[in-house]
Amino acid sequence: MLVEFVDMTNTSTVSDTIGAAVKAVRTRHGWTQADLAAQCASIGAPHLTAAVIYDIESGRRDAAGRRRREISTDEWLALALALDAAPVHLAVPLEDSDTCQLTDTVSEQAGLVRQWVRGVHPLGGTDRRVYYMFVPEADLRRGEQLAQLIDVGLIEVITGREEEEDS
Repeated sequence: MLVEFVDMTNTSTVSDTIGAAVKAVRTRHGWTQADLAAQCASIGAPHLTAAVIYDIESGRRDAAGRRRREISTDEWLALALALDAAPVHLAVPLEDSDTCQLTDTVSEQAGLVRQWVRGVHPLGGTDRRVYYMFVPEADLRRGEQLAQLIDVGLIEVITGREEEEDS
């Protein structure tokens, strides 16, 4: 099988999703946690030891059931680099319709979250004017090109809003 989807629907935080994805991609490489730690060290992230990777993957919990530590942005990017994976694919479930829990109270469909992370489209409730104010001009031009392809039907957009609009 060329693409293997990982069930990340039982996770409750972005760190949980990243931990599950790191384990899945590491396993797909045929690497042990020590192998991944060695790869991390070779790219300049020696603090990502086998023990740290174990904690990231397992999501060790405290008595209240919360992760003992969240995954930092530095760790997330270093792990993506070491695993030859796009960071967004470690942090957001691969199935567009899966739920991505962004905070304790905010969740959204994974397909929409990936668009948001990539700077393509804001999430619902976002001030679109402010959101696009911080998008680099070159990205806006690419977005306009993408919109043209969507308009002529060459690309299908996942909006995830059909049910809400029908109500």
